[in-house]
Amino acid sequence: MTKKLNPVSMKRENKRTILRYLMEKGQASRAELSRETGLAQSAVWRIIGELENEGLLEVMGVSTSVGRSSILYGPTRSFVTSVVYNVEIFETLVGVGYLDGSWDIVDSFKTEREFEKFREKVVNSFDKLTKEYPLNATVSKVVFSLPGIVNYENKTLMCAPNLDWKNIDFKKVFDTLGVEVLIENDANLSMLAERFFSQDIKHSKVAFFLYFGEGIGGAILVNGNIVRGRNSAAGEIGHVAVNGVELEKYLSPARLVSTFEKIISHTKVTNRTLQERFCHLTRLWKDGNKEVKSFVERYIHHLALTLRNIIYFINPDVIVLGGLINNIYRTFGNFIEDELYKSLDKDMFNAVIRDTVFENVPPSLVGANVLVLEHFLRTL
Repeated sequence: MTKKLNPVSMKRENKRTILRYLMEKGQASRAELSRETGLAQSAVWRIIGELENEGLLEVMGVSTSVGRSSILYGPTRSFVTSVVYNVEIFETLVGVGYLDGSWDIVDSFKTEREFEKFREKVVNSFDKLTKEYPLNATVSKVVFSLPGIVNYENKTLMCAPNLDWKNIDFKKVFDTLGVEVLIENDANLSMLAERFFSQDIKHSKVAFFLYFGEGIGGAILVNGNIVRGRNSAAGEIGHVAVNGVELEKYLSPARLVSTFEKIISHTKVTNRTLQERFCHLTRLWKDGNKEVKSFVERYIHHLALTLRNIIYFINPDVIVLGGLINNIYRTFGNFIEDELYKSLDKDMFNAVIRDTVFENVPPSLVGANVLVLEHFLRTL
């Protein structure tokens, strides 16, 4: 028997296809949409009209080629899809995400270890923010990017050791916000962002994201899906022990710069972000500062060893480095490769290692909005 196609389901799927393409591409003409999605031009015209009427698309401009003009369409830029709380150990960034996949960082505050104080800061921040950025009652979500083990389905933070938070039901705690709450691990969200915007991750069978925040985290992608494991702890590489010491103590950029600043007091940098302090340290290293040399060389050694173990363990197509520090490979790449391939057959294990495509923002913040976009596309 031949299974009959459901016209309603087909129509929804076609809408998802067009909207997803425009979210990822940014803008396109109707001819390009027809060509790239394989949909008939008549179907594209009809769906574009429906999406415009629903306030999801708008005209972005006009493209002229070979004497012909084409109207370019894109997701409505003013359509707020997410309010994001990108939580790190010392600081929480607040962002707003839009339907076109873009974002703005609009606020920040100190991350309180006492969770009730953190909750109060979030509520106050949310009240102020929503006066300036009206939310869509059916689409907009609040997303928490968290440095710990997260049960995404139950919206529960199982544990965040560096914050001493444990077994927190975010859905219940933040029910008063009046908007659906989603939570996810920061490394997993970073991988989602890369999967949405990067072709090599989109087409890889296995990929790994090594997250450099104030701690260290990891995310595994297999055949396009995040691997969370039975207890949602898959990829938590920071707590893997090397010589009896957790890897986070070797690789945390925050620990690296803090240790250096304590020992070499005249280089101490105050009132600056982790990124600025890390850049200060690497500048000294590049300038040949002998006091910095041993710190950085030890860091590169442990990073290369970690990458070697990742390559042997899951044999990924791509390893992405990023987080609060997004230029690790650009800074240390040649030295990492020299160290890495002393004991690794480059011809056999030729994984691509690169920095994240998001240079000036934590990729987890971008991924938090992607999480909402994916949720919206599934329910469209």
